[in-house]
Amino acid sequence: MKSILCSFLLAVLISFSTDLASQETFEYGGVERFYYLDVPDNLEPGAPLVFVMHGYTSSAFVIRNYSGWSNISEEDGVVVCYPQGTQDSFFQSHWNANLGISEVDDIGFLVALAEYLQETYNLSTDCTYACGMSNGGYMSYSLACEAPETFRAIGSVTGAMSAYDFQNCDLSTVVPVIHLHGTSDLVVSYDGGVDDPNWGSAGVPEIVDLWTGMMGTTDLDEIQLPNQEIFDFTSVDFLRYHQSPGGQEFHHYRVNNGGHDWFGSWGSQDVQSTEVMWEFFEAQCNGEFTSVVEASAERMMAFWDGAVFGLFETADLYAYDLQGRLLWERIQAPQHTRISMEDLSGVALIRVRSAEGNVSTVRIR
Repeated sequence: MKSILCSFLLAVLISFSTDLASQETFEYGGVERFYYLDVPDNLEPGAPLVFVMHGYTSSAFVIRNYSGWSNISEEDGVVVCYPQGTQDSFFQSHWNANLGISEVDDIGFLVALAEYLQETYNLSTDCTYACGMSNGGYMSYSLACEAPETFRAIGSVTGAMSAYDFQNCDLSTVVPVIHLHGTSDLVVSYDGGVDDPNWGSAGVPEIVDLWTGMMGTTDLDEIQLPNQEIFDFTSVDFLRYHQSPGGQEFHHYRVNNGGHDWFGSWGSQDVQSTEVMWEFFEAQCNGEFTSVVEASAERMMAFWDGAVFGLFETADLYAYDLQGRLLWERIQAPQHTRISMEDLSGVALIRVRSAEGNVSTVRIR
């Protein structure tokens, strides 16, 4: 974790050395902390607030310059805060995402700073979010676990969850999550995290299972994004987990052959990290994530309520086990079909295909 793209970040820092953004200071716990802040000219009362956190050994200045969040701030009237981490026991800038490498109370600091900015600029307490790169992504998950009343959705680019957070995050209030990660990430492995007692060995699939389990999502839609650059040998699969009782969604962008990158700024150009995270946060702010009760039946082809699988329209059904093997299929299963849990032994998911060719995947728990 101590050598994350140092040469690249140095080049970015030099190339943007003319950036004249000023540092703001904020005292917490007797320590003066600092941050950068983008405040749009067209700021309106109740505007959203987004925290963007740098990676391990990096800085607020660097991520502000490469991420492109400043453009979002000015174009969409969003206040964006880039806080600076402190030094850990190895004298490296970091976020203490329950990692055991410092005693810094970063959760308390970030919550206090968010509340200060909300009050100072009259910002929305319902539309305050956190995201970050690598260690900043870890910190975002810590905030989702310990401060969901402040940060109403989070995003992670190449980050994961610390061992402590993965083992102890058990929430009654679960926030929406968006996670982008490369399958060839050599710093935070897609399948195994960092494999460290503190940083944790939970891979992205395990993290997805943890959060979608807490959310109670029942539907999975998966599509492949258009390949914008064929010579980078990457492709992106978008997995949308939705239809939870509370309306939370988990969006995962799996960057096949992608590395430890802020996709869109460098690495794969098939997905723009900042743009999709802002679209995700904006959807939450606009109330577009609706609960199963609130969603109209016309938008749902099928459902699973924990005991019964059912259809809202005539469709073809394909049932698979955990190893992806087809167990059975039912062609043109009629509307109002109901299948009880007793008749779904061994079934892990059911793929539903409508007469128009629309496809939805329902996970069976």
